[in-house]
Amino acid sequence: VCTPSTMSDTPEPTTPKLAGGQDDDKDAPVSIEESLKDGKIIILFKNTGNAPPLKQKKFKLQAQANFGSVIEFLRKQLRYKPSEPLFLFVNCTFQPSPDETVAELFKCFHNNGKLVINYCTTAAWG
Repeated sequence: VCTPSTMSDTPEPTTPKLAGGQDDDKDAPVSIEESLKDGKIIILFKNTGNAPPLKQKKFKLQAQANFGSVIEFLRKQLRYKPSEPLFLFVNCTFQPSPDETVAELFKCFHNNGKLVINYCTTAAWG
């Protein structure tokens, strides 16, 4: 059962430290347990096509949040209205269901301790 949780509008620092004091830009492997230990996941948003870039691309969001909450969060960051088209894809591959939890997506598709979410204003993949 998926239960939505609240996400903070206050973004975390752009260069959060991961386990062992390593910068997250390093290619050192990060275990799922280490990434989930504080109940939050690092999400890296990447714009595609003509979608506007975010000034801050990395955020820590609640692991138990559903993907619909991630969509709402990104819309708020971009100042997009609900009527404006916005498509989100995990690893340039597929659009998750809005009721899918971020933790489950992370467990299946994480990349070095981050969940990469591409966004665009037209359907680019899928």
